Amino acid sequence: MVRSRLGTLAGLALLALAFLPGCGSPGGGPSRLAGPPAKVLMVKSYVLLSLVAQDKQLAQTFADRTIYVLGTNGPKATTPTVPGLAGAVVPTADYTSYAAFAADVASRRVPRSAGAVLFDIEKWPATPLTEQQNPKPYMMRFSALARAHGLFPILAPARDLVLVQGASCQKQAGEDLARAYLRCGLAGADARAGVLVVQSQVDQSSVAQYHQFVVHAARQARAGNPHVVVLAQLATAPIGRAASLAELVTAARSVSESVQGFSLNAG
Repeated sequence: MVRSRLGTLAGLALLALAFLPGCGSPGGGPSRLAGPPAKVLMVKSYVLLSLVAQDKQLAQTFADRTIYVLGTNGPKATTPTVPGLAGAVVPTADYTSYAAFAADVASRRVPRSAGAVLFDIEKWPATPLTEQQNPKPYMMRFSALARAHGLFPILAPARDLVLVQGASCQKQAGEDLARAYLRCGLAGADARAGVLVVQSQVDQSSVAQYHQFVVHAARQARAGNPHVVVLAQLATAPIGRAASLAELVTAARSVSESVQGFSLNAG
């Protein structure tokens, strides 16, 4: 079991998501940590490194899984390798702007170790306004540019893009963000996209809402690209509210048949 001295909620959640239903931990821990059979995980490198460092046996838990490890570029970049991990680790560069990604590609600044690139496009200063206003064309450009340079594209469009002033598709009166996101087709992955991350974490405390949104988003993503991998997002502190391990695992289990894995936002 994860030791309380080093174990964090993020580490516990990641470990739980890696377990198959009904299985306990490698050290004989309780089955309460059993989670969905996630074949793909995405997480910040420090969470994974901390988890594996505390107990080498835990590394075997991730066998036969693909883990996209964020934190391989930018000012807070960390070592992309995770020694002794049983699963496939893919160092992933994180971008909030197509323009920034294109500039890095042109200047050969994308880390050579990166095997994948994430486009985290949201309504925030980190993403240029023109990209916020036209998210689908820029996601398509991002995927195409990534593929052209041998990188695996991961798209993570936020729901708040429908609130951007002057956006090509906006939230309508009486409509919530989830419905607007789906109506605007933001989950519709293009043919070159490798992974579509559904930013569903804000709903994780309500299993019914979480399930409904993720299931519909996953269907939309696969309608545009039958081969895309769909990940549902979970967070240790969505909107600043601390989540419990039970909340994370319960939400994950509710969509385990609709997605291939999860993205864990450790705040």
